[in-house]
Amino acid sequence: MAGVNSYITGERNSLKLGGCCMVPTIISKPSFKVAGYGIKTNIADGSFTKDIAAFWNNYDINGWECKMYDQLNPPMHGEVGICVPESRESESLVYLLGVIVEDFEKPTPDMITLEVPEATYAVFTTPPVDMTIGGKNGKANQEDFPNAISKTWKYVFEEWFKDSGYEYDETKLDFEFYDERCHFRPDTVMDIYVPVIKKI
Repeated sequence: MAGVNSYITGERNSLKLGGCCMVPTIISKPSFKVAGYGIKTNIADGSFTKDIAAFWNNYDINGWECKMYDQLNPPMHGEVGICVPESRESESLVYLLGVIVEDFEKPTPDMITLEVPEATYAVFTTPPVDMTIGGKNGKANQEDFPNAISKTWKYVFEEWFKDSGYEYDETKLDFEFYDERCHFRPDTVMDIYVPVIKKI
């Protein structure tokens, strides 16, 4: 079992994305523990996107989701996707996809553990996408959901921060949260948690 965070010991603002009005919620969230599976990758050599895509493919093929829930028996359903730099100067990072746990007693040696520090977050819910078999154009487009996620991230950093009154909190960790709302529904969504601090 490996820990990866060795160096990390109600208000609303509206935005529009693709014609859809999104209302991020500003919340304070206490620290929490995550355990699951992950990979080491690198931003500098351009392998990051490819590595993450391959990991998700292996995640499905190897049945890691079922193994994770069976072994860890988390108190709630939902997966956390989070990137953790190895150090503040490094371009290498660990991508972890796990569940929120109460302690680190149950993870197996092949799992990764992480304690996410308390933070203030702007929480964005992605625009709904129809992922049912009879969805848009009579079939589910497997690219629509990841595209909605990517566009939301892009909007947050290229547009929302400009007039939000907040800055990105570089001392904290951002993450994605996937729960039952992303299980091939006609209104498939997920949440993006972006750590923020008030502009001075």
